[in-house]
Amino acid sequence: MKKVTWLLCFVFVLSMVSMAFASEDHDIKWGADVSEFKNLTLSHEADGIKYYAVSGETVCEISNVAVAKITYAFKGDKLYARIIDIDNAPDFEKVHNHFMKTFGKATAKQEGNWEIRKWTDGDVKIKLKDNKKENKVKFGMYYQKL
Repeated sequence: MKKVTWLLCFVFVLSMVSMAFASEDHDIKWGADVSEFKNLTLSHEADGIKYYAVSGETVCEISNVAVAKITYAFKGDKLYARIIDIDNAPDFEKVHNHFMKTFGKATAKQEGNWEIRKWTDGDVKIKLKDNKKENKVKFGMYYQKL
């Protein structure tokens, strides 16, 4: 039973990464209407963007990286971003290494307590943010066409 649970968690995380680079072949696409999503709870709105927490998601630990929270952002009710919070800063290196292997060297800058690394893949901008002072890590994928 444990192996099945781990397999399901792995498939979940893999599907989240795959959705981040959704193409015409996927059910959920960048720019999809908010009405196509279920289990969303509006968390806040800022600068014309509505942020929804994904309800009912469980925290899965894959390769010792725990996903704490997933947020979808919509511009004009169209999927604009996926933001994933990670429980702890030590996982930054694991996530950073994954993005380095996949997309190459990032541009980097410091904003307050946040160290921000950025990559671009086609129409998708990826940001990996690390705040060592608050022990937080998050990454976001943003559809630049919206």
